[in-house]
Order: sequence, then structure tokens, then C-alpha cells
Amino acid sequence: MNKLWIICLCLTLPACVSTYTGAIAPNAWDETALPSIDTGMAQPEDRSTLLYITDRNTAGSGEYGTSRSSSMAFGRVGIEVTNMTMPAYSAYMSGRSQGLARPRYRTAYVEEQIRFPGTPLPFSIENSAFTPDQSAIGAYLEAGAGFSAALSSEIRRRGSGQIVLFVHGFNNDFAAGAFNLYELWAASGWSGVPVLFSWPTGEPNLFSYVGDTQDSEFSVFHFKETLRLMASTEGVEEIVVIAHSRGALIATTALRELLIESRGSGLSMRNAYRINTLILAAPDIDLGVMEQRLVAEMFSIGFGQINVYINPYDRALGLSGFLFGSTRFGAARPDQLSPESRAVFRGAEAVHFILVEDASAAARHNYFRLHPGVLSDIGITIRTGASPADPERPLERLEFNFWQIDRNYTPVMSGG
Repeated sequence: MNKLWIICLCLTLPACVSTYTGAIAPNAWDETALPSIDTGMAQPEDRSTLLYITDRNTAGSGEYGTSRSSSMAFGRVGIEVTNMTMPAYSAYMSGRSQGLARPRYRTAYVEEQIRFPGTPLPFSIENSAFTPDQSAIGAYLEAGAGFSAALSSEIRRRGSGQIVLFVHGFNNDFAAGAFNLYELWAASGWSGVPVLFSWPTGEPNLFSYVGDTQDSEFSVFHFKETLRLMASTEGVEEIVVIAHSRGALIATTALRELLIESRGSGLSMRNAYRINTLILAAPDIDLGVMEQRLVAEMFSIGFGQINVYINPYDRALGLSGFLFGSTRFGAARPDQLSPESRAVFRGAEAVHFILVEDASAAARHNYFRLHPGVLSDIGITIRTGASPADPERPLERLEFNFWQIDRNYTPVMSGG
């Protein structure tokens, strides 16, 4: 491929960048889902604070940059809605307000609470024997215990054992990932404890997309460690993993490796990690690779359900497929699949492929939060754990486990 073409592709792959002006109101919730908050512009802490864990470097002034750090950091980030009161935001997200205003966000603070030692931890080899550094192991275990204690405290404070763990996509800085999670969390009616996993991406240079594919692989180990720590934390009852675009590669690679570990130990993946729902939005993953994982490696049996939102008109994934020479998982559709692929998908009964046909040109890759139907469907799934065949999620069925969603989609709340 001509180098000029590669440069042009990199320039036209803003993949996961978003203006964060907010989706059209989802029209998903009745008044019991997002109750009015009579606090003027003030925002109650339990609806403004996200937890985070990141392997980004620090870039001065307490901010996180775009390059890698060998050490994970855990902390809290405060999010503020800047252009409307919280009652107005509640009404907007519930669909009760059809005004032209779109919510805008800013980070009120970023507070790092725990810094893990860098990995790999130091070791020595004497007489062909591997000897780990006990001091480094002790420091790592101490950081992990601090993480678990902080997470348990948050679970008790919020009165929920559900964790909503979000992995952002390519070219999102730390704040962008936090804003994405905040809107998903609000769409769910503030269900669970929101946790952002932020990996190093967002550098605005010509070859950032190619470089970020390596950074996503770098972050797989840290994402596995995050899931291990969460699974061992007192009070964690269920984990909902949501991954967008390139973040889906991090999540599925890490989960595949944990699934292999669980099998080797004779353990159930679902019992060990309590991931009931895995949501992949516009996954930037090789289609053939994902076919192998879903069926050949029986990936899907490790979870209660896997929801995959796909859009064949996703320009970012089209360019990614051109660059890598392979169709991306998030751009597949039933009538484009080979007989072999159709057999693969038919066999993955716990996997639901949700076709998004009417995403606007500006939202063809970021539709997970800019398309009102998709945002609503993710919200109801977080809140209820319902599957597409359940009354709460009245999706249109196409064939076998393919479904379709449009902007008029409205979930059904069966209670407060």
C-alpha cells in the first residue's frame, strides 16, 4: 500500500472521538427511573463521582496523558453537567424534555488514591531458579488491598453490588472516557457502581491509530488485573463490562485469557468473575478472530449474555478493515456473512447481534451514546439484565440471534 494512502487513512480515522454534546433524549424511562433532583445546579455526590483505574502516564498538573505507564492508578473523578440543572438533565435523559439543549460535561476533579508498583515486578534468577522480589510483591498486594477496600466502601455507600465497568475506544483522552461512562450510567437510571478503565490513547498524530493498536495490547494485562481485583472484592455481586471500538479488543482478549485460566483450574468463569453481561459496541476486532473465540474457543459460555451492536455503515470500522485487510466484527451484517460465518453465529446462542441501521453520519461509530435507541437499550440492560427476547427489550428480531434497533425503540420498565 502506498505510504500516502496510509497517512490519509490515519488522518481520517478519528474513530472514537466525540464532541460530547449528548444524545437525543432516549425516551426510555418513566418518572420512577430518573427521579427529579431538587438541588438547582448542585449535583449530589453519588451522581457525580466515577471510580477509575488507568495505565496512562501522568502529564503534569494531576492530569493523565496519552502514553503508557507500567503502573496502574486508582482514584475518583468528578463529573459536572455544565449547561443545565440536574432536574433538567434528569428530564432530558428520561425523554421527558424534548428541548434543543444538549448536555455538556467537565471534570470537576481527578483524585488519584492508589498507585500500584510498575509491572512486571522485579525478580532475580539464581541457579536457573526464578525468585520474585518479595518487597515488590508486598507493595503490589498492599495496593490491591487498598483498591478492594475502596471499592467495597463505594458498594456499601451506594447500596449496590453491581459494577459497571467501561472500556473506551481509540483516540479518547481520559476525560472523554469519563464523559462516555457518565452518560451510559445516567441512561441506566444511575444503576450500579461506575468504574472507568482508561488505557493510553488519544495522541493526535498521523500514525496514532496504528500505535494505539499496540497500546491496547499493552493494557490487556492491567485489565485482567482489574477484573481479578474486582472478583476478589467483598460485596461485588455482578460485573457488567461495556467496551467500545478498540476497547473491545482489550476486553475480549483479557476475558479470553481469564477463561482459559479458569478452565485450566477447573473453575467456572461466571462463578469466578461474575460477569453476567458483556456489551461490545462497534467492536474493532477482526471478524474471523472473533468467530474463533465465540465458538471454537467457546468464549460465550463464560457469560450470561453478550450484546454486540453492529453497524455495516460504520465508516471508522470500514477504514480500519481497509487498513488491516479484514472485515471488522462491528461492521458485520446477516446478508453479508458466509455460510460458515452464519453457522458460527447461529451456534453462539448467548450472543445477541443488534443491527443499527439508522445511525446518523456523525454518529456511525459513536452511536452507543449518540443513537437514542442504542443508548436506551444499553441503559435498560444495565438496569435489569434483560435479554433481547425479554419484555423489557422489545427489539425487532431478524433471524436466529440477529436483532434490529432504530431511533424509535423504547424499552419497557416493569416497575420502579
